[in-house]
Amino acid sequence: MKSVIVGRLALVAVIFELAACARAGTPADNGAASAGAANSAWVKNGASACQKYLTPDVLAAILLKPAGATARINDGQACHTDAIYINLKVADIDVFRQEVPRIVDTHPFAGVGDGAYWNAAGTSVAAVKGHTRGCDISVIGAATKIQNEALAQKLGEVCNKLFALP
Repeated sequence: MKSVIVGRLALVAVIFELAACARAGTPADNGAASAGAANSAWVKNGASACQKYLTPDVLAAILLKPAGATARINDGQACHTDAIYINLKVADIDVFRQEVPRIVDTHPFAGVGDGAYWNAAGTSVAAVKGHTRGCDISVIGAATKIQNEALAQKLGEVCNKLFALP
């Protein structure tokens, strides 16, 4: 089961990479350099996202057992507890909307960013806001109190808080 989840996480990462490449291939405007710096700064919010947004109340609503300490990973654009991973990327909503129908067992849902889905395993959310922000949150190797869309909504709340950051 864990290998299936890890495989799906890799697929989500590929979608975000495709979205970033598609966006990078668009003509630059005069504000492109400053926009790139702002996107980079926003992605760096992933390093502290677990500590700031996976509060004891959030974790208690999701997990059957308490989560461990948080750690930063992936050059500061991601973090994890022993059960939940948060990864921020530069992603484009237009590419995201094109790719989601091609991914098996995804369930789109509203209220998170400009587009979001949860996977069939019910343990992962991918969301995109605008043409620059992508958020992926996954629960791996932990028993949860809630599953599927209920879990997606709870994880999506964290993405929305991250999307609101400068």
